[in-house]
Amino acid sequence: MFMRCISLRFYCIVVTIFVFSGLIKAQDQLSFAVKTSPSVEFNFTTVNQYLTGVTVSNAITLNIESDVQWDLYVGTQTDEPGFWNEISAYSIHGEKPPVSILQMRVRNLSNTSLVSGFVPLSDITDPVYIIGSEVEDFPVNCPDQGTNAPGSYLVNPNCYRFSIDLRVVPGFDYKAGLYSLTIQYVLVEDL
Repeated sequence: MFMRCISLRFYCIVVTIFVFSGLIKAQDQLSFAVKTSPSVEFNFTTVNQYLTGVTVSNAITLNIESDVQWDLYVGTQTDEPGFWNEISAYSIHGEKPPVSILQMRVRNLSNTSLVSGFVPLSDITDPVYIIGSEVEDFPVNCPDQGTNAPGSYLVNPNCYRFSIDLRVVPGFDYKAGLYSLTIQYVLVEDL
């Protein structure tokens, strides 16, 4: 993979996307596919980009198929939970950036996501729920917000296809360098 930075004062950030589907009964069908590249790269080359961020629209598309009630959540995975993995430091000044400088916005045509606007990501041990929660939820049918009922993006893409925008807003407080992290999207049966 080719990565470059314009200057020692600017970040290059690489995000690797990992999708996991699990925790289902043998007879049930629950799956999703990512329709995009597994890597997203953010390069910061101007002062304005540091202050307002760099956004990659439609960085990820998730297609859901399920014949059971489901939850969908997301979190980051790094060597040191809560902080980006440092690949190469360009300075000794500043702190390692927290994963929360990476934000996501989740959209579909029926606005079923529980995530509204851009929200910061956190470690997978404290995930952001796109659909559902950590406890058993009541069934919600399409097109209501929080739709978690069985369905398919092939039949109803308005409720079961999600476009995810990613944005990084680093500011100037963190150590310049090349950083990476992995984002995990987890689709599970709502138990």
